[in-house]
Amino acid sequence: MFVSRLRLSVSRSLLVPSRHYTRTATGVARVATGGTRSDEFAKIASNTSSTALAVAAMLGTMIGTSSVVYATSSPPSVTPPTPPSTAPTEVNSDGLSIDSDDDAHLVNWSRTHEAHPQRLYLPENMEELEALVQYAHKTGRKLRPCGTFLSPNGIAGGQDMMVSLAGLDRIKNINLEEQLVTVEAGIVVDQLLKELSKLGLTLANFSSIKEQQMGGWTQVAAHGTGATLPTVDEMITSMKILTPGLGLLELSNDTNPTLFKLARVGLGCLGIVTELTLSCVPVHKLHETSYVVQSSDAIRKNHAALLNQYRHVRYMWIPSTDDCVVVVSNPTDATHSMDANNTENTAIDPTKPLRELLAEKKPDLNISPNASFADLRGQLLECGPLDKEWVRQVNRTEVEFWKQASGERIDWSEEILGFECGGSQWVFEVCLPTGTLENPDGSDLDFIAELKRDLDTAGLPAPSPIEQRWTASSTSPMSPAYSTNANEIFSWVGGIMYMPEEDDTTRAQVTDKFREYMKVMNALCERYQGHAHWAKIELPQEDDVDYFLNVMKMKRRLKEKYPVDEFNQARKQLDPKGILSNNMMDTLFGR
Repeated sequence: MFVSRLRLSVSRSLLVPSRHYTRTATGVARVATGGTRSDEFAKIASNTSSTALAVAAMLGTMIGTSSVVYATSSPPSVTPPTPPSTAPTEVNSDGLSIDSDDDAHLVNWSRTHEAHPQRLYLPENMEELEALVQYAHKTGRKLRPCGTFLSPNGIAGGQDMMVSLAGLDRIKNINLEEQLVTVEAGIVVDQLLKELSKLGLTLANFSSIKEQQMGGWTQVAAHGTGATLPTVDEMITSMKILTPGLGLLELSNDTNPTLFKLARVGLGCLGIVTELTLSCVPVHKLHETSYVVQSSDAIRKNHAALLNQYRHVRYMWIPSTDDCVVVVSNPTDATHSMDANNTENTAIDPTKPLRELLAEKKPDLNISPNASFADLRGQLLECGPLDKEWVRQVNRTEVEFWKQASGERIDWSEEILGFECGGSQWVFEVCLPTGTLENPDGSDLDFIAELKRDLDTAGLPAPSPIEQRWTASSTSPMSPAYSTNANEIFSWVGGIMYMPEEDDTTRAQVTDKFREYMKVMNALCERYQGHAHWAKIELPQEDDVDYFLNVMKMKRRLKEKYPVDEFNQARKQLDPKGILSNNMMDTLFGR
């Protein structure tokens, strides 16, 4: 049995053969064999051919290879070596000689959704993938692309056949002059960031976690935070999708631009994304400042200024309090890193209030001195995740942690923008328009105020945080942040409930409560024109007496926001038998 919690992969050489992945009985082991970032790469300009040669020389020295070829004519580029061939795979019961698993069990990172496909395929090259898609199209069998099966809502799940592109994870080209990278869609975001950094490049923005495959990450319009930075689909300048109906298509703003924009957020339904060319930015450090604001009025007073003054802004609202943790950052030219959580008194252990409360609650517990903030919060909430008063007490204690952890730090952007999300959890996130940077309408803060009030009125044990982030608009029609107004900005609001890892009874009870939490958020969305993140939208419970009514409401709201008819027309043309769909897609968009 092949069980995966974070990513699926097979042995694969990358652009820079400094690390590789090996498949194990329970998933993937990353084996590092050298090759770390030198600060010299951060100083590399990427606009001259001579720079390309300089990078080539340094990279060749670092990895001890001369097989990487660098173009010296405009535009300079990096071409990876050809990966080694793999041994042929035995023919399976489907008649296909493609690496596969007929006993796969996939579990998403938060352990809220799982899939037991009849067969999970892991093609090693385009020929194998094309043969698989042709087989599925000919037989009419479902074939759902699954990425790393990371999404909180299991949007990539399927019951018949599923396919992971973990074996198609090469970097095919890096254009240093135009700051573009072309990758196979199976490459993991974190893996790409590490390789780009060696050449002085990075991505402009990314999510709090970086374990997604690039294809799945962009297909659901994932996002980071920053009111001038759009959702990640906007990084795509061209792409290739393998469709059951029309074969391999290459799309861009110059080649079938309408379909290109639609397919950038195609939810895996228009074709299997096989290749992406993405815009990059020079590698950079960020100077982050975090602090606690103890008044929502104070937040409102400075809110517009923060969105305008900082590239990245994130709020973490603490339910049942008037406190908000503000985290802001801007690029810096500083050459050093600053790791201290508290610049005023680095001797303070900010986790002390959490440790004291846990020791008081469970005096016989041996609390690890290495336990992180997220670990301690998780252990505290496990003591009573459905006890509203206890959750409030944990929230108030968390405020004390953030007060002591406030301060500044400087580090590379990929280190600053990522953060620890905690353990097993339910999350639900929505996106709502909130004016423009020049004229924010305040609806983002109004939404939060009403959400906190309604959660309290409903008597729900809402733990911290209610996370709030911002993005610019997207030109992809299926993005929740789509707008014809290039100046419009959007706020993303996420609610959460944590669950114990092993207590299935309590997990089920938390799940029921979180469905009430989602109902509160969805009710507000109707008034604020909000819509769920594609990787976090949840279907109504089938045993609910109002199931069909609730599905109709969801479909109506989708039609209010998205070009559903156009999307379905594309589905019929590109995937006439609907083999790439699954139950969620068929429920929301029809078969």
